[in-house]
Amino acid sequence: MSKQKKKSLSVEETPGRPESESTPVEEGKVTEKEKRVHNIPIRSATTVEESPLPETDVLIKDIEDQPSVMELPVLPLRNTVVFPGVIAPLVVGRPKSVAAVEAAVTTEEKFLVTLTQFEHTKDEVTGDDLHHVGTLVVITKMLRTSEDTIQIAVQGMRRVKVMAFLPHEEYLKARVEILEHPRDEGIEVEALHRNILSLIQKSLSLLPNVPEGVSTLFTSEEDPVVLSYRLATLLNLDVEKQQALLEADTRRDILRVMNAYLTREVEILEVRRKIAGEAQAEMDKAQREYILRQQLKAIQKELGEEEPELAEVNMLRERLEAVQLPDEVRREAERELRRMERLPSAAPDYHVIRTYLEWILELPWCVSTEDNLDLNHAEQVLDEDHYDLEEVKDRILEFLAVLKLKPDAKSPILCFAGPPGVGKTSLGR
Repeated sequence: MSKQKKKSLSVEETPGRPESESTPVEEGKVTEKEKRVHNIPIRSATTVEESPLPETDVLIKDIEDQPSVMELPVLPLRNTVVFPGVIAPLVVGRPKSVAAVEAAVTTEEKFLVTLTQFEHTKDEVTGDDLHHVGTLVVITKMLRTSEDTIQIAVQGMRRVKVMAFLPHEEYLKARVEILEHPRDEGIEVEALHRNILSLIQKSLSLLPNVPEGVSTLFTSEEDPVVLSYRLATLLNLDVEKQQALLEADTRRDILRVMNAYLTREVEILEVRRKIAGEAQAEMDKAQREYILRQQLKAIQKELGEEEPELAEVNMLRERLEAVQLPDEVRREAERELRRMERLPSAAPDYHVIRTYLEWILELPWCVSTEDNLDLNHAEQVLDEDHYDLEEVKDRILEFLAVLKLKPDAKSPILCFAGPPGVGKTSLGR
């Protein structure tokens, strides 16, 4: 493999935009298969691979012809993991990452190693900032969208483990060991594989508007490892979980991890469906009650019966007309009555307004009485009707004495406090 000029790298790439957000380019031709798997149309003047992408099995066989230890450019990734057997679109923008991609495309194999960063916010990365288990990928498409940014499509081929990071001036480079593709068999592996297929069918049944053929896309994959890797790219897994799946060395470990993740996703889908069903049931119930209420109003109208809500409003209106109120109070009461008339009886504000209006009607507006300030009479009544309570009776007599001496003075308001049944109301009278 040809040697490139050395650069040091500390960059991270992000997944490419979905096809709906991409700007179509007239140059080049992408097969329907590439459009489906890439998720973005990567086509341009710089097309690395014009032929259809090779199948996973072919890639595995091809890589078996390569040395088990290779020295390759490294492409750091943020918040994403590329799996073997999976095609992934990537947007490359950091200078050293761009240099790594350009170095890879000048070789015959177009090999590149993708490693995920520990901290996705870090721009300048070294070997210590990267996971040491990654993926050997082949670049299949490349498009330079600007001087600083390129889009690439990569096909994951095999897992690799970093043996050492090599000094390079322009990009990050590493000596990696090609890890064997897991091929262990056993009853547990078969059971986990079948359980995952069952969970896939269950999850598809819980999802709305699933296109035809999606189920076949998964069930037709005979390799359970590749199936798990493809599922990992679709599930809403965080980077740590994806990396844990990539680092699993056996089929049993990989399927165990994927079975746990997929089981949780199915449980989430079931809860979401339950919530949606309950919300729909509540909406249907409210709509049914509204329709029945409207029908009841129509029937009452035909029978000449007055609606209960309207009868209550009319009763309050008659009471308001009969009572003598200050003009300001009457305007406020009539305004609230009009509000109440427009509200359904089930509304919370309906009962609040009714209680407020009844309270207004109970108050003694424009009603006055003549005060009896005869202290001897007051003392006699208090002694006859109330035993003890000397402090309270003395305070009442003091209050009356002040009013008698200064009728125009603003006297304080007496407040009687105590448990029920001790005579607060009778004292006030």
